Amino acid sequence: MVLLAALLLATAGCESRRSPVEETSRDRPEEPEIEPRLSFDDATLEQVNDAGQLVWEVKAKRATYSGDRKIATVENPEAKLYENGEVVFQVRAKRGEVHQNGEKIVLQDSIVAVDARNDLALRGEQLEWFPEQNLLVVRENVSGSHERADLVTDEAQVASDEQRVELVGNVVMNAKDPTLRIASERAVWEMEAQTVTTDKPLQVDRLNEDEEVEDRATANSGQVDLEPQIVTLRQNAQLTLDDPTVQVASNEIVWDLQGQLVSSDMPLNVLHREENTTISGNQGWINLAREIFHVSDGVRVVSEGAEMTSDRLTWYIDTQEFEAEGNVIYAQADPPLRLTGPRAEGQLQEQKFVISGGQVVTEIVPQGAENFSVFPP
Repeated sequence: MVLLAALLLATAGCESRRSPVEETSRDRPEEPEIEPRLSFDDATLEQVNDAGQLVWEVKAKRATYSGDRKIATVENPEAKLYENGEVVFQVRAKRGEVHQNGEKIVLQDSIVAVDARNDLALRGEQLEWFPEQNLLVVRENVSGSHERADLVTDEAQVASDEQRVELVGNVVMNAKDPTLRIASERAVWEMEAQTVTTDKPLQVDRLNEDEEVEDRATANSGQVDLEPQIVTLRQNAQLTLDDPTVQVASNEIVWDLQGQLVSSDMPLNVLHREENTTISGNQGWINLAREIFHVSDGVRVVSEGAEMTSDRLTWYIDTQEFEAEGNVIYAQADPPLRLTGPRAEGQLQEQKFVISGGQVVTEIVPQGAENFSVFPP
């Protein structure tokens, strides 16, 4: 049911286009009758549901109905969109149309739509509201602002009953605390949970005060929890950190920015770029504040001229010292030797270490021995 009220009836008028009432020439062909177009200044259009609750309300500087009354064209509309009798969006634009007795509202030019529940403000050039689906769509040069993040995208689809925003095409979100830039082709922002999820390739950059990239994460899919500041990367995940200068690769990485922790329960590979040291294992974590890396199960360390395997390893990134436990095997190329034992500690790059804890075996490779493998298959 749609109600039309002219707020200033004195300025309301009808525009009519009809054939002349009288014709003096019998030879003139009869012109088809054109339905009149009704126009109202300072008009209010409303729709209510069967329970008598408002579904939407549009106030316009001018409203004009088409001849068949199926479309109302509005100028400078300001709309309130309702759900269960409560305002969910406040919208304004330069022009628009109300279609088919209010089944769809289309607004154009300089769109501003504000979610009354969470203060998310969306801007764009075209808006569609589908009352029966509780769906708001904003297109063309879309930007958004919120206390947690700002965004730009090609299209934003808001499911108002779920407070769920789906962003489609060239998505870039800038989270404010900490300063993160999230980029993907598609993302879903759950407003209540404050999570941003995508099943498409994504890139997450942590920026400094000058908006320069300090750390960068990439993956085939992932999720960013804005409130606890946790980034979860899945499938071909890679995290490149500036301090310490390490690069982490795995099929799943959890980056806790607030807790300054990086962890993975899946096989991972860590490269220290400055020291050219690679550490791998089946699971591990990095304490970024203390610059400590712990890895376990199938541990392998490769540095210049030396290799080591063990069951567990704690690596002190700043000093490059390590503590290894369980089935330790250390080998170096110059001079060539191989050591085994239950436990080891030292500094791999400087080739300073101590093997201890039980039976220790030392193998010295004779000079001239070719094809010697410190880790035979």
